[in-house]
Amino acid sequence: MNISTHTRILAILLIVLQVNSKCINNSKELDDQCSTYCYQVVKPLLQYVNTVKEYNELQHTIKLQAETINKLNELIKSKDIQLAQQTKLSETYESQNQYQKKLLEQYEIQLTTLKSDISLKDKEIKNLQSQNVKTKELQTQITAIKQASSCLGKLTYLHALRVPIFHRMTVPCESNLPEAGAGWTVIQRRKDGSVNFNRTWSEYREGFGNLHGEFFLGLEKIHLLTQSQPHELFVFLGDFFNETRYARYNNFVIGNEKEFYELKELGTFSGTASDSMQTHINQKFSTPDRDSSNNCAKYYSSGWWFSNCYRCNLNGKYINIDNGTDVNGIEWRWWKARPMKFAQMMIRPLE
Repeated sequence: MNISTHTRILAILLIVLQVNSKCINNSKELDDQCSTYCYQVVKPLLQYVNTVKEYNELQHTIKLQAETINKLNELIKSKDIQLAQQTKLSETYESQNQYQKKLLEQYEIQLTTLKSDISLKDKEIKNLQSQNVKTKELQTQITAIKQASSCLGKLTYLHALRVPIFHRMTVPCESNLPEAGAGWTVIQRRKDGSVNFNRTWSEYREGFGNLHGEFFLGLEKIHLLTQSQPHELFVFLGDFFNETRYARYNNFVIGNEKEFYELKELGTFSGTASDSMQTHINQKFSTPDRDSSNNCAKYYSSGWWFSNCYRCNLNGKYINIDNGTDVNGIEWRWWKARPMKFAQMMIRPLE
C-alpha cells in the first residue's frame, strides 16, 4: 500500500470521527440517522480496506509463488543439466558397452582361433612325440645295426659281424689302445713277418692271414663295412726302438672292385706320425698281378694304393731288424724312412 492510499484512508477516518462526534452531541433521534450515515460512509472504506488487504495478501501470495516458480525453474534447470549429464553418461556407457561387445566378439574370435591353434599344436606335439618315439626306436635299431656291423661296444677279441652279402664274418676288435679309444675293427696287422703279403688280386680282395696275428681282412669286406656309413681310420705304428706313433683320418672311403677299390677319401688328419697317406688319395689298389701303378706293386712285392710309388706302404716286406738303412719294408716315411716293427690299420663308424 502506497502513501497516497494511506492519506485517503486517514482523511476518510477524520470525516467519520467528525460526523460521529456530532451524532453524540445531538439527540437520540439523530442517532439512527448518524448510524446509517456513518455506515454508508464507512462501508466503502471498509470494503476498500478489505480489498486492499486482499490485494496485499494476493500480492504477497504472488510474490511467494513467483519465488517458488523461480526456485522451481532453477530446480528444473538443475534437473535439465543433470538429465543432460545423465543422457551423456548413458550415451557414453552405451558407446562403451558397444565397444566392449565388439572387444568381446573379437576376443571370442581370437579364443576360437587360439583353441584351433592349440588343437593343431596338440596334434603336432602328438605327431612329434610319435616321431620322437619312432626316432628313438630307429636310433636303437641303428645302434644295434652299428653294433652288429662294427666293433662298437665290443671288447678286444674276435667277434662275428653282420655285413650285406657276407651276412656274417669274423673280425678282430680292438678296444685297449689309449690313443684310439674303444670299438675299432682291425682290418690289417703286421707284427712279426709270419704272413707273406706278396699276394694276388683275388687274395687281397677276399683277405688272408691269421686274425690272431698278421692278416689283411679283404678289400671287399672293407668296402662293404664302410659303404653304409662314414668311418674313420686309425693307423697305429711302432718302430724297433719301441717308440709308437699314430695317424688318424676322419673319413675313410674306398670304392668297389669295378673302381679297383680306389682310395677315395681320407678326411682330416690328426695324430703324431705325420700325414704320409694323403698323397695316396684317388689311387687305385694294385697287386703284383694287377698293377695300375707303373709296376710299383710288382717291384715292392705287395698290394697297396701306390702313387709313384709311395710315401707309406704298410703291406711291404717285413724286415726283422732296423739296421739304419732304407730297405723298402713296412714304411711311414713322413715319420721316418726306416722299416716299422709293427703296423695296424683299424676302422670305426663315426659317432
